[in-house]
Amino acid sequence: MDQRTHIPKDSIIFGYGPMIPLIAAGIGAWALPAVWGMLVVRLAIVWGALILSFIGGVRRGFGFATPRASTAIEIAAAVAYVTIAGLALVVPFAPTALALLAVGYALAALLDRRAALAGNAPAHFARLRPPQLLLGCAGLAACWARLMIG
Repeated sequence: MDQRTHIPKDSIIFGYGPMIPLIAAGIGAWALPAVWGMLVVRLAIVWGALILSFIGGVRRGFGFATPRASTAIEIAAAVAYVTIAGLALVVPFAPTALALLAVGYALAALLDRRAALAGNAPAHFARLRPPQLLLGCAGLAACWARLMIG
């Protein structure tokens, strides 16, 4: 099987697994009473920021471990992801934090795919990252929509 088409089982488990709380938060924001829904949204912001920061670390770690990877590209991606995550944790308004994270996840889906195709990220990220991160983005967007509708 081609290296680009095969996604290792560990990457499936540890890639999609962390998206489950974000999807659950998106559902919970709509299904739970308002007080609980807001708690779920706040937890989604923290979880979403932690995972986006971790994704930045994965990109940087690949750059350390792979001599052919572009160090400048890996550092730029890692810094961008961690900066977006950090901003989401400190902005005072939940809708703004959720929008930042949703943009960060969509950006990571695009950039990690491009990086994988260029050899600057694991090859299987070209297939893994877009659906994985867009699921997380959907959960964050559902939380955002709930707050905007009230």
